[in-house]
Amino acid sequence: MSNKKLDIVSFGETMVEMFSDKSLSETDFFNKSYAGDTMNIINMASRLGSKCGYITKLGNDPFKEYLESQWKINNIDLTCTQVVEGFNAIHFTVLQDDSNREFVYYRKNSAASEIDESMINIDYLRSTKIFHTSSITQSLSDSSKIAVERFLITSKELGLMTSFDTNFRPNMWSSREATTAIEDIINYIDILAPSYPEEVNQIFGLETPEEMIKYGISKGCKIVIVKCGELGAYVGTKDKIIRSNAYTPNGLLDTTGAGDAFMGGFLNSYISGNHMELNLKYGVISAGLKVSGRGGIQSQPTKNEVEKFVSLPEIEYL
Repeated sequence: MSNKKLDIVSFGETMVEMFSDKSLSETDFFNKSYAGDTMNIINMASRLGSKCGYITKLGNDPFKEYLESQWKINNIDLTCTQVVEGFNAIHFTVLQDDSNREFVYYRKNSAASEIDESMINIDYLRSTKIFHTSSITQSLSDSSKIAVERFLITSKELGLMTSFDTNFRPNMWSSREATTAIEDIINYIDILAPSYPEEVNQIFGLETPEEMIKYGISKGCKIVIVKCGELGAYVGTKDKIIRSNAYTPNGLLDTTGAGDAFMGGFLNSYISGNHMELNLKYGVISAGLKVSGRGGIQSQPTKNEVEKFVSLPEIEYL
């Protein structure tokens, strides 16, 4: 795998992000950025040194040039991103003084909702080590749901590691729909990453992170990551389960995208060939530093910032 051009290729939706510290009914100004779970992860991994590519459909609206330029600044390869007629999804985020968040999305029938299995490029997938996608990507449309399954199957056939974040969003589909869709593809997932307690309870019907790890391994996953927010995270394989508390050296302001930062940090370390304990530390610190600032991507830490603190989290063996 050492001759691979890319480390991680991600497939999904990116939105224009407009955020403010006042309610939508009161604010006159927004700060512009971009966000989306599958982009957040590779953006974080790229900051840490991974070579990443993105597969999506990009609308040819006035935001197109902004998104393309930002992705290129962050060294995201766009070889298989397609520009199509249509608009790019937008979401408005309000972070209030008490850290409560308000989200409003305009994404139905966006360009990214039209992603489909015709976007599979065998040569491009062969050029990477890990293929990553998510439940949000599944839930965008009927065609995206089919595409996620076909991408995962093809990636496994090509010998790639596959990574999947459950990222359940009840405003996009029901827990029953999400459960069925994830169960249909779980046999093609090497790295499974649900959140606790919401997704562990609602999607998988399980009670504890340890139960979640054992279930994922029984389904053929090689690694199960359980993100527990302020309680830290668990990582399990068939041989061991480890955990770490959350670590926020610069305080906590906004948890938007914290789980994505964790995944970006973890995958970057995993690709580097580090042991599982260090992979977990990279995830915990990447998330812990991200929450000190606003937005899903703008406050992601640099490589130097992460490496300054990465030795500090303590690992517990279960």
